[in-house]
This record gives sequence, C-alpha cells and structure tokens, in this order.
Amino acid sequence: MSLLVDILLNLVRLLRNAYSRVLRRRPPDFVWLPVTGSLPELDPPRPGLLRRRLDPRPSPPSLEGIRSRLDRLLADGRPRGVILRVENLDAGWASLEELRRELQRFQSKGKRVVAYLVNPDTRSYYLATAANEVFATPLATLNVVGLRTRVNFLKDTLSLAGLRTEVVAVSPYKSAADPVSRPNFSPEAREQMERLLDRRFDELVAAVSEERSLPPEEVRNLVDQAPYSACQAARNGLLDGALYEDELSRRLGGENPARIAEWGVARKALHLSYRRRRTRKGVGLVSVRGTITRGRSRRLPIPLPLLGREQAGSDSVVAALRAAEKSRRVGAVLLHVESPGGDALASDLIWREVERINARKPVVVLMGNTAASGGYYVSAAASHVFARKNTITGSIGVILTRPVAANLIDKLKVNPVTIERGARSNLLDPRRAPSTDELTILNEHLQNFYREFKDRVEKGRNLGARSLEEIAGGRVWTGAEALELGLVDELGGFRDALDEARRLAGIPEGVPDALVKVTPPRGTRPTPGEPVREAVDAMSGAISELAAARVWALAPYEISDDW
Repeated sequence: MSLLVDILLNLVRLLRNAYSRVLRRRPPDFVWLPVTGSLPELDPPRPGLLRRRLDPRPSPPSLEGIRSRLDRLLADGRPRGVILRVENLDAGWASLEELRRELQRFQSKGKRVVAYLVNPDTRSYYLATAANEVFATPLATLNVVGLRTRVNFLKDTLSLAGLRTEVVAVSPYKSAADPVSRPNFSPEAREQMERLLDRRFDELVAAVSEERSLPPEEVRNLVDQAPYSACQAARNGLLDGALYEDELSRRLGGENPARIAEWGVARKALHLSYRRRRTRKGVGLVSVRGTITRGRSRRLPIPLPLLGREQAGSDSVVAALRAAEKSRRVGAVLLHVESPGGDALASDLIWREVERINARKPVVVLMGNTAASGGYYVSAAASHVFARKNTITGSIGVILTRPVAANLIDKLKVNPVTIERGARSNLLDPRRAPSTDELTILNEHLQNFYREFKDRVEKGRNLGARSLEEIAGGRVWTGAEALELGLVDELGGFRDALDEARRLAGIPEGVPDALVKVTPPRGTRPTPGEPVREAVDAMSGAISELAAARVWALAPYEISDDW
C-alpha cells in the first residue's frame, strides 16, 4: 500500500514539475527567510480549528522549518542563496549555534547567505556573522554591547506580604530557589554565573573574530565602545554596508539586479523532490520541553517563579516514550531535551522510561539551550548524549522548598487551630515555620533524592563517585565543559544526533523520511471553551504546586543576557 502511495505522489510531483517548466517558472536568485522570535527546535503542533480561528497568525519560525526550507532550496539547486531578515530575535544561544551550523552547511554546497539586520543586538549579530555578507538598514543601531545576567531577587518583596520560603539545598551552587529565598547572589552562585558568562562572551568574540577577520582584542574593544550607527559599524568592519531592502537587489546582482522573493512566492517555482522508497524503520522523535512537572504537559497563560511557562508533564512524556517503544516503525528514539528541570519525582519517572526503553531500542539525547538538573537527570540513561557548545547542562543536585505564610496569617488576623495525631503531622504545613527537628527530617529526605540522582548519573555515564562529586552539587556547565567532564558524549546539532540514532537503529544513510514525530495518544476532540478551561486548570494546578513543599531538580535561574 505504501509503495502505491509513493508512486502516486511521485506522479503528481512529476506533473507539477513539468507544468512549472512549461510555464517557464524560474525561482528567484535569493529567497527571504524570516529569523525572529525564540526559534524553537521543532515546529509547534498544528492547532485545532477553534484555536486557528481565535489566533489566525502564522506560527513563528522554528529551526526545523528553516532546515526544511534550506534543504528544499538545495534540492532544487537553482537559487543562488538566501537573505535572512533578522529582527526581534529572542532565541537561546544554543539555538543560534544550531542555525549557524545549518547556514555553514548551506554555504558549503556553494550557496550564498546574506544577513539583513533591522534592529540588531548582540545575539542577532552573533547569528549574522555566519553569513557571507551582513547588512543593516541605514538608521539601525548596532547594539553589540556585550552580555549580562540579571536576576530579580524577591525575598524582600515577598516579606512585605508576610511570605517567605524555607529552602534546603544540597550545596550553595544549587541556587534555583535563591530568587525567592535570598536578597542577592551567594558567593558560589556569583562565581558560577560569571564563569558561564565568560564562556559565552569568549564564544561571541571568537565567532566575530573568525567570521569578520578581526583580531580578538579588537573585537573586545569594539564591544566596549558599542553601540554604533550602521555607517559606523560598516567603517569598523562589523557590517558590509548600510542600505535599504530595495537596494539589496542591485548590491547582490550588480548590473543585472538579483531577483529576490519571499518564501511563499519562491516555493511555488521550486521543483518538488521525488519520494524514494522509505525504510521500514525510522527514528522516533520525543520532546521534553519546559519545566518538568507531574501530570500532563501544559502551557501557562503567564510564567510563574520556578515553574516558568512551558511545562513538560511526566504523564505526557512517558506516554510518548511508550508509544515510540510499541511502534514497529521506530527503531531508535531521539529525545530532544529543552528543560531546566523541575519536579524531582516527575524527572525520575521519565528517567525510568528512558532507561527501560534504552535496553530495547537505543535512545539518543539532543540537548537544546538548557538541559540541566531534571533535564540532565532524564538524559543520563541514554545510549548517546549530544549537546551544543552553548547548551547549559549539569546542575546535578536537588533543593527542597517549603513555603512559610505564618506572617501573612498573622496580618490577616487568621487563627489556625489544628487537632493533630502524629508528632510530625504538621511537617509540611505552610501556616507555620518548620522546627529544627522538621528541617533535619526534610534534609534527610532531600539527601536521599540526591543520592539517587548521583547514582543514576554514575551508572548512566560510567563515572566514579569521587569524580562525579567534584562536578555535581548543583554546578552548572556549558556543553563544551560537559564534554570535557564526561557528562555528554559529543558536541553536535540535530543532524548529528539524528545520524547517530539512525546508525544505532541500523538504518542506512540517506534513507528519506526516517524521522517520525511521536506524541502522546490523543483523547477526544476539544469542545468549544475547552482551551479556556485548560488555561484556568493549568494556572490553578501550577499555583497549587508552588504552595506545596516539594523537592526540585531545577537549574539556577534563567540565564538572561538581553541588552
């Protein structure tokens, strides 16, 4: 049946390509590709009809979508290159690294990449340096002013409302709860943040130095003297010119102006590739995206402390992994991890599925911008682990948070009266502060989680207890450092991880359609009003989680280096 489908599809594509030739449709010389937003690894799931009507805007670009467009341009062969329209870019540094890798691959096939910057900042310029030429609109300001990390500490703010959080951590480096429990960085947290920022800044300087043929010290000096007008940046060698979009055509084509078109127009003139016989086996793609929690995956209407906005529910991820395990088509699993961690128990449930399935089908992990703490926990049992140089990973350790609302209760003149049975029946009661005995018990509970976490890593990564202790304790590492420490197996991107998964599954190189996206089995179709109910339920559940005492395998803060 599948052979017949392939034959029919190839016939349709043959007719379509012939029709295009008869009409003498020629693709443009250059194709505009928008590069904006957060650049998630994968295309978002297609929304239902109701959601499409409520929000008809097109989905923002993803790395998967850009990869697909570059591949299609290469398959056709006629276009000379692409022009990246870079604006309002909010992507993580590992995502930018991945896109730079894809652009360099595109160039290696003899194609040209041009970057056009609308309002460039440091991260958008880092991406743009991978292009053959970099231009900006004449009145743009090149804000290549460097990097910074900012954390909003809320301890004093919460105390105004009579709230505080008691935190038990395995090490001062395990600082995920510091924003709600401290007024400032601890010395250990500051040391760690400065090291990570130094690594990222060195990567930025190296990229600009290599691609723009400038000495590293000159790049550092240019950063210190920024920002620049577009004309100043061009004079300093940071840009190849300052011009408007309509001037690009002559700049790229000379006396014969280059033909430039948006993707929606260009793709109609591109030849369609013919489908080859698909392999019986494929690689199942499962994603762990967001803070790890119990229950179903969900997206909160607004981000919350510790929980963030996107949440990877253990029930949903486990269901997807089991679906991949049962599928006869799936010969290996590619587990994409984009998570700072989260609930320790939920992380352990996902880890168990990875360990169990890996004994039957190889599991390859691809780390995104962040795969730390619980995100590293779920990765430890895989056959092979890939990270990008700019990935934030490690953070092997746990914390326990216990909210204390005793002062708030007093301010509200509430008189909580309890009748108890059991010496520790009030152990997790947020209406009172924990006693010394209770803190001792909570610490013992925490250390048990920590021992299990380290045990998972020791076995999964074949690390000795002594060497692991030196790099654990909540310490966070870049992907490049993680490779040196044995926490990951290789530095690479999506194609590298997919190739490794194919190899482990015994799938020949070059086989088309080898990737199979695996999602949790769907329930009934959503009824009108259900998206609203889901949002309300998600917020209610999230607030309940924050109000409860809980063990977290969570990375320290969100490393934000916006200008």
